[in-house]
Amino acid sequence: MTPLRRDVSNPMGSVARTLYDIAQGFDWPLDPDARLRRALRLLRRIVPYDRCGLLDTPAVGAPRLVVEPDAPEEREGVGRILRRFLTLLTDEAHRATVRRPPDVALVPLWASPSHLAVPLVALDRMLGVLFVRGTDVYTDDHLRLLSVVAAQIAAYLTACRLREQEEQIVTEHEAARAAADAESRGKDEFLAILARELGKPLTPIRFAMLTIRSQAEGDPAVQRAKDVVERQVRRLTRLLDDLLDVSHLGRTKVDLRKEPLTLQTIVTEALETSLGLADARRHRVSVSLPEEPLSLEGDFIRLRQVVANLLSNAAKYTPPGGEISVTGYREDSEIVLRVRDTGIGISPEMLPRVFDLRAQADRSLTHFDEGLGVGLTLARILVELHGGSIDVHSEGPGRGSEFVVRLPVGAPV
Repeated sequence: MTPLRRDVSNPMGSVARTLYDIAQGFDWPLDPDARLRRALRLLRRIVPYDRCGLLDTPAVGAPRLVVEPDAPEEREGVGRILRRFLTLLTDEAHRATVRRPPDVALVPLWASPSHLAVPLVALDRMLGVLFVRGTDVYTDDHLRLLSVVAAQIAAYLTACRLREQEEQIVTEHEAARAAADAESRGKDEFLAILARELGKPLTPIRFAMLTIRSQAEGDPAVQRAKDVVERQVRRLTRLLDDLLDVSHLGRTKVDLRKEPLTLQTIVTEALETSLGLADARRHRVSVSLPEEPLSLEGDFIRLRQVVANLLSNAAKYTPPGGEISVTGYREDSEIVLRVRDTGIGISPEMLPRVFDLRAQADRSLTHFDEGLGVGLTLARILVELHGGSIDVHSEGPGRGSEFVVRLPVGAPV
């Protein structure tokens, strides 16, 4: 492309060139003081002056005063003049708002033969004032040119403020996230300490039960008391293990010991560890798995814990004599496990928060209240660590619920 020839004899071309150069200096909202000072120096080509001042009055923060040529001994005096002009222009704008038709824009001006002052207006807000003082007599053309440059400066200041607002939003967001992370770590550390401290009395209780066990054989009352204590010790141990798992998963990165597995093996092992509660409540448990192995890759202990937690949850919140079904199959590139029960169900408002550690379901409909409700939180964390997802569906209270786990297909075992 052949560059255009510059016509130095054309005054209009000189004006256009100056306005272009000013606009080019406002290409980035960084280091605004230097860019504004450059614009004031360029302004002198088309609006001669012996003193020029720019006052920027942001809604938040200290005002910005740029004087050109910069004379420290005159800054205070120029600042007073600019503030007085800003007050005059602001008052004039307020009075004219009442008089003017609603569809007529207003840009208040203040002019005299040796002084010009125009406001910096953007988005219907006065940002500041631009002022020049000269020895020559100013004309209407000078006032128009000064207004054009003022509009350029106002647009640039608006861009700077938008950038500052974005930076402030990002800073506040990062600070809030850091505070939330710190709070979460504090809670996890507290849970870990609590679980360890509560676990300390379990060891002497177990040793005491060994002594009582030998004496319980000949006394039915002692035998019943022993059985109650042992049951509660096992329950407390499970609760403390869950607490330690949640606190550990929340504070540290978990290294999964992945290996080739089948869903059939995981479900079988999980049933062995969780059928006790289902049998005690006389639930009917059905399992439907294909003969073809459903292969996946994962940490066997952790995935068994996921399935066991889902089975325990179903048994816990299903009235005695209920039904629990376990179904597994392959769907495209995923292994799907469904655990469905005929239990108390979940209300629509509770569904989005089922996997939240702090969420507590409305248990007023049931007396089967056991545990801290951390099993589902653990299941969600562990499934997501395996690159999968877990969802829950329920038609409402009293209509049962279904948990659906999806995991990536692995290489055949």
